[in-house]
Amino acid sequence: MTVRVIKARKSYKKFVFTIIVAILVLLVFLSLLIILQPGREKYNEYLTQVSFFESYLKEYYQFEEEVIRDFTDAFMMLYEEYTYITELVLPIELLAIGIVETNFKNVKGDKGESLGYFQIQAPTYWYMKNKYPEIYEKLNFTHAWYWDNVKVRPDVQLITATLYLYDLKIRYGETEAYSLYNGISKAYQDKVNYTKSWLKVKFEEYKEAQKELSK
Repeated sequence: MTVRVIKARKSYKKFVFTIIVAILVLLVFLSLLIILQPGREKYNEYLTQVSFFESYLKEYYQFEEEVIRDFTDAFMMLYEEYTYITELVLPIELLAIGIVETNFKNVKGDKGESLGYFQIQAPTYWYMKNKYPEIYEKLNFTHAWYWDNVKVRPDVQLITATLYLYDLKIRYGETEAYSLYNGISKAYQDKVNYTKSWLKVKFEEYKEAQKELSK
């Protein structure tokens, strides 16, 4: 066998080996894309829901821009720094709860015991504040749950409602969380689920409209 033939065979083997390695690398890369894609889609869904939340409030309520910005900033803080929370509690759920609780009115309820858009009571706030102190420190809110303190902080109201719903889901499961949010009420749970169901329809319409605008 000539030296030229031997060299040719070696070159061929090296070429085949390189092709196999390249294919394996490509397969690993595609596998990672498949694994990570659901996560990316989930987070994109969250951001789209934040945008929908903002759009819905602007369309159906008379809110000042500052209030809506406080809400969206609160969502974004959770999204950027506390993804374990945003994996379980979505903006559309807070939208549904705000509609059912007060129709997004910043009011006192239950003889002054429940405060704000999401009707949070003082014991709930203190429990959340003690459990997630770093979040309230970031919000620069360490005050008592009095109306004068609460009414001017939509972001704190939304964060507290989110943490409360998150905590209920962790402790009691997805099914019971809505009922327990309002003191073990099946009727309340049904209202939230119904509201969330038609909001989801509007959300899908919103997504389609955004796709058309982006063309």
